[in-house]
Amino acid sequence: MGDARTLAGLADEIEIISRVYERVFDVPRSDDWLVLKLHEEVGELTQAYLARSGRSRDRGEDAAAVDAAFRAELADVLGMLLLVARRFDADLDAEVQRKWFRWRHLVEPQDEEGVRR
Repeated sequence: MGDARTLAGLADEIEIISRVYERVFDVPRSDDWLVLKLHEEVGELTQAYLARSGRSRDRGEDAAAVDAAFRAELADVLGMLLLVARRFDADLDAEVQRKWFRWRHLVEPQDEEGVRR
């Protein structure tokens, strides 16, 4: 079992569940399927966001259910993103360091105010 406290460990755990999905639903997890499924999940996240922000038709759900759906779609997008990255050997920990944290030297105290730690 991977260490779910790291992106790589989380990706390993999600890979196992995704293999269960493939076996149970007989859906081959090809490269195309993974990328297209990520796109599908981003679309569902967009729908959930629109519902959360009151810009879609009312489906009769209360605010708690709408918020829960939004959070669930965030998890789906993250899961699929991790699966795609794993499939294509992208080290997301390293890529985030390279792409995002290269700006760390510009951080000022006000940039960190209110950030949960």
